[in-house]
Amino acid sequence: MADVSTQHNLDLAHHVRQGAAWLSASAEGENTAALSYAAFEFRFAVERLAVHYWAGLLNRKPEENDLRDIESFKRVERRIYELVGHQKEIDGHFEFMRIVLGAMKIDMSFHTPKIGDLSKYWHECSELCHIAWPLSCSVSEVRKIAFANLIEISQSLSAHVSSLGWPVLKDAAFTELRDKFIAGKVSASDVLAHVQQTGLWARAEYPDGRPSQFVGEPVAPSILGSAT
Repeated sequence: MADVSTQHNLDLAHHVRQGAAWLSASAEGENTAALSYAAFEFRFAVERLAVHYWAGLLNRKPEENDLRDIESFKRVERRIYELVGHQKEIDGHFEFMRIVLGAMKIDMSFHTPKIGDLSKYWHECSELCHIAWPLSCSVSEVRKIAFANLIEISQSLSAHVSSLGWPVLKDAAFTELRDKFIAGKVSASDVLAHVQQTGLWARAEYPDGRPSQFVGEPVAPSILGSAT
């Protein structure tokens, strides 16, 4: 029997672990019911991850109207794009943050969210939760494709949930620099020069109540001024 929890919990990686457990019990796709259960959990995992991103990007306490958005993955997907732009802007933001993390010598998993991929995974998992799947899964090639797709989904979701997350900038000058970098108006060298001029430090804060702590190596400012 798969090592599956009989209760849900709010841990970001919970549904990824659940899906992986069912996937391991599928005998590489031969146990077709296990593939359906894996797909169902991975679909939960995609939705949970999207809500996690949305809540952080909202940068305020959700209101009643906001909470209606989480009833639909597509609505959450649209809200993320509305808050941060489309994938080009998302890629640019994370590339900017990699420069910043590198300046502080923070070497941790930092995965760029691919919202289009998450949407694709959601739809692929949904297909295994409809009647067409049990009606077609007697075909060996169909089982092999489904198993291979779920392996890819499992690996990608694991990378998403183990990442540092989605940094939200609150400093106006730093946000302006980020926007210029995304627009191609400043280079990586310009970003590093700004960091070295103004100084930079980072502190990790934990949602589980653990005390915050400084991470990486602070960059001392080369001129008088407050750290970003």
